[in-house]
Amino acid sequence: MGKLTDHELAKFISKRVIELTEVTGLPLKGLATFTGISYSTLRSAKNESLSLSLDSFARLCSPFSIHLSDFFNPEIKFTVDGNRLPELVKFKEAFLDRANSFKSLEMSVSPSRGINDELRRQREFVARMIYTSDYFHTEKTLNQMVLDFEREHQIQFSKDRLTVLLKKYIGLELLDKSVLPRTIRRPNDLRRPYLYFRRSIPNF
Repeated sequence: MGKLTDHELAKFISKRVIELTEVTGLPLKGLATFTGISYSTLRSAKNESLSLSLDSFARLCSPFSIHLSDFFNPEIKFTVDGNRLPELVKFKEAFLDRANSFKSLEMSVSPSRGINDELRRQREFVARMIYTSDYFHTEKTLNQMVLDFEREHQIQFSKDRLTVLLKKYIGLELLDKSVLPRTIRRPNDLRRPYLYFRRSIPNF
């Protein structure tokens, strides 16, 4: 993947990405999750700033039975038959349900309920990192999260607070955890440490 200097090619790729969101009925984040391409990569392609790797083009085409040669043929319009792609139908229902649930959760929070502003800010921040960013596409420890969130986002967490917040999302198809291998644990770690990561494609 590299910066695009051919503006006509950049516009064409952007148009194709947009066309895929239209024929699949998936928002860009949903298309990224379903194909296993990072959201930032697809967003850059849509914004005409970066090209895609050959692997990314293949990931974008394969789930919808689109040939790579057809992707670059401007005379061919994409069509997606939901009857032949039941996994897409199931994914779309689950993804949109999660998105709507998350929006409802944000709308339901109000200061009048006596929720501390900082605690609410922490909760909403973690939800955004899980649902709308690439942060958990690679495994992260609690220690790493605490450092990253404070350094890059100026928001402070204790490890206990993060554990409680992350626990709410484990098993909801997007977030999972695994035990940190004993060989790379710190000698003074008394609790069983975990690696947290986001699943690329939910299981149904």
